[in-house]
Amino acid sequence: MKNLINFFNQQRAFRPLLVVLFLMFCNFILAQNQYNLVPNWSFENYTVCPSNLGIASPPPPWHLTTNKYGGVYMNACSTDPKFTVPVNTWGAFSYQYAHTGNGYLGGDFLHNPGINFGRTYIQTKLIDSLKNNRRYYVEFYVSLTNSSQYACNNVAMGLSKNAIWQDTLVNSWGVLSFNAQVYNYGNPVITDTMNWVKISAVYIAQGGEQFLTFGNFKKDNQTNYITVYPSVNTNRTSYYLDDVSVIPLDSFNLKADAGRDTTIHIGDSAFIGSLTNGIDSIKWQILNTNVTIDSIRPGFWVHPLANTCYVVTQTVNGFTSSDTVCVNVLPLPLKFTNYELRFMNGSGQFPSNGGVRGGFVENLWHTANEVNVSHFYVQRSLNGKDFTTIGKVKANGASYNEYSFIDNSLLSTVDSRPLTYYYRIVSVDRDGKTSFSNVKEITINNQQQTISIYPNPAKNYINVVGKNLKKIQLLDCFGRVVLQVDHPTERQIIDTRQLSKGMYFINITHTQTGKLQIQKLVIE
Repeated sequence: MKNLINFFNQQRAFRPLLVVLFLMFCNFILAQNQYNLVPNWSFENYTVCPSNLGIASPPPPWHLTTNKYGGVYMNACSTDPKFTVPVNTWGAFSYQYAHTGNGYLGGDFLHNPGINFGRTYIQTKLIDSLKNNRRYYVEFYVSLTNSSQYACNNVAMGLSKNAIWQDTLVNSWGVLSFNAQVYNYGNPVITDTMNWVKISAVYIAQGGEQFLTFGNFKKDNQTNYITVYPSVNTNRTSYYLDDVSVIPLDSFNLKADAGRDTTIHIGDSAFIGSLTNGIDSIKWQILNTNVTIDSIRPGFWVHPLANTCYVVTQTVNGFTSSDTVCVNVLPLPLKFTNYELRFMNGSGQFPSNGGVRGGFVENLWHTANEVNVSHFYVQRSLNGKDFTTIGKVKANGASYNEYSFIDNSLLSTVDSRPLTYYYRIVSVDRDGKTSFSNVKEITINNQQQTISIYPNPAKNYINVVGKNLKKIQLLDCFGRVVLQVDHPTERQIIDTRQLSKGMYFINITHTQTGKLQIQKLVIE
């Protein structure tokens, strides 16, 4: 607290805003600690530190609703690797810090999909029963374990008047029949293993509810799931659970949440709002307009074409509040749509360089979304790491552009050893920001025994240009010959449409030297 106060004192310009945020945060924390009806809501209190000897069952008054072993308790106090925090090996290796404090629970929400077996249900009795027609703010956090082969939806909380037990089921570890009330908004499959996912809702009590139960209350054919870690092979879908709250809404005011300001590129989307179910009334508008764009959803994706601010106004339990979120829209970043190298020796000429003859490498590149670009640098390297600028090209500034630069300063070797040149294009904005194209390479045999292969990447065909060629082979990444041309012409056109997309190698054998030249080829 002392450090937080010192921080506020240092931020004089933002002190009013920080004070408001601080009071909002304290308002909920106070309600959570003083009015939360969930006992041991953060699972910090325990009678036995979890271990194999002590049985890592949920800490009292939490318990399992089955006589089968299913849910487990993890805490940083444990020295048993299965139940430690943040690293634990329950099921398989997994890593997660507690959302707050040192402890959390874990349970199976789906097991061997298709047999309706292997469910964990974790339950506790509330400090006080819920009152008829009274509104409560319900919140809990879950995170998928790294030891899960699958991820699923239907992660839910049920509130009931009586305790729900599973001992009457035949296998005592099947699907518990109950209509749970609290799900994540839209009930999506929850796949996040890095962050804690908040599930929250405004719940109107029927009166008399005094038990809270977590689990998946739907059968396998009613549960959506996806494979997230196929190599784990545990046949499990396990989630961690932490920080459970059931708070009367007349003990604090639930304020509107429009989300955080964000920046996107034009064409992208941004999520605004929250995922809290059950808000009494809600209205979304664009700032400084009277146009309502949504009156149902607490949060959704937007894709504005220009900088836009959104205002949400909501009413919960008679309390009305508003919040604003702004989405800053940037133009699309420069995109190199095509970049290739072409080589021509002394017997040819480039149509784009005014008929200059000799040994040259032409850099050809196309761009899209060219906004605020000042110029381009053409850079060359002999090792693919250390690049030197060899030319500068002024940007055209149009939405689609074609550029060409000829490198006529190729090096010579004292013998017939080939040289590999690496090229890249650097775009420079008017504000000095830079971006880079992919690195392209071309191998030249001392300008006397030269081979040019283009385009690279290729789609439908490639040109192989060179003299005294004996054989051309295309090899896949496993070294298998997938295409071969014997006695090719000096300008051999090779159809690549029958080949799959991916990386290949071109082996070229010369009739005079018998030497083998190898070059990479990408087929798109």
